[in-house]
Amino acid sequence: MTEKQNATPGLLLALTPVVLTLIILGTQIFYFGVFEPHIPLAIGVALASFVGVYLGLTWEDIRAGIFKVIHVALPSVSVLIVVGMIVGIWIASGTVPTIIYYGLKTLSPEIFLAAGMVICAVVAVSLGTSWGSVGTLKSIPIHRSCT
Repeated sequence: MTEKQNATPGLLLALTPVVLTLIILGTQIFYFGVFEPHIPLAIGVALASFVGVYLGLTWEDIRAGIFKVIHVALPSVSVLIVVGMIVGIWIASGTVPTIIYYGLKTLSPEIFLAAGMVICAVVAVSLGTSWGSVGTLKSIPIHRSCT
């Protein structure tokens, strides 16, 4: 974005694309029963672009801002993609079900989730795999009989 154009929207104008995107997403989920966030997010980007045009920004400035946000967010998204693949491989190869099986054999079901959290926390701190531990904890099924 160019430095000479310092267009700052007011609070109401800045929240308009966010609120409209959430309304579209909510309508899609609750009225149509489908959770596909891609279309509402694309509409939200278009609405935010219209706000930028309304403030006097050129399309080049808007495009540069979009690419800047993508450039900043890409490393985090890459980490999440890799962790998702690792957790999927652990589940498909039987690592997570094996841990759950032997964990239930070793621990009573009343304390299994708490012990799993503590064990994952220890592994995360010792090995530096906090995202992997979160993904593993997320994949543990919670049954009413365990709580």
